[in-house]
Amino acid sequence: MAKLSAEKINEELRKKDFELVDCSGYENLTSFITVKCPKGHITQTNLKSFRHESYQCPECDKSIDFSNPTEVPDKGDKFRVIAFDQATEHFGLSIFDDGKLIYYKLFVFTGSAINRMVKIRKMIDELVIKQWKPNYIVFEDIQYQNGYITFKTLAMLLGVVHEVCQANDIPFECVSPNVWRKYAGTCGKTRQEEKMLSIAVVKEKYNVSVTDDVAEAILIGRYGAAHHYAEAPILFGKKKTS
Repeated sequence: MAKLSAEKINEELRKKDFELVDCSGYENLTSFITVKCPKGHITQTNLKSFRHESYQCPECDKSIDFSNPTEVPDKGDKFRVIAFDQATEHFGLSIFDDGKLIYYKLFVFTGSAINRMVKIRKMIDELVIKQWKPNYIVFEDIQYQNGYITFKTLAMLLGVVHEVCQANDIPFECVSPNVWRKYAGTCGKTRQEEKMLSIAVVKEKYNVSVTDDVAEAILIGRYGAAHHYAEAPILFGKKKTS
């Protein structure tokens, strides 16, 4: 492929309202170039990344506002378990207070894998931990699926969740998919069958219709709440309410 001129690079950038700042080191699609986004942030990227449909300015991508926690009620003296499923783009979350489901939501993250990790860590730190104040966090362990790149990305996510829980001194558990699925009764022969079973079980138990990502987050939370709320008086010195 012929080397693009600065004019051609800038022409391509302008399709997304970006501007070229510097391309002196440009040799091919993976070479770093310096660009300016529509909001004026100056950052480095390459044309291979920029051409992805999901590409966003990494500075804009970090400026997510998690300052409004009003969707989730105050926990009072209840024992709160918050659970996540295993994903970096469609991130299911559930909250159980004293063993009862009180909240569930799908968070959607875009951008490169690294940018998604930054946003997920910010969400867990600033919203989940500091505002929703869990007593315990449960999240799904990784399993090999959809190839090496996916496995590597999920391993990065696992490290992010471990680090932010440890940094905030929040007790947590990384639960194997086989363990929570066995408890929920959603073990299947294929991944698609397991997704459909998760949706069906959540509908049966809680009478809500949700996506498979949210259904699995609810069932991971149900597993965590059943095990750790029951043990709360022993592990955390909390007096259970009847």
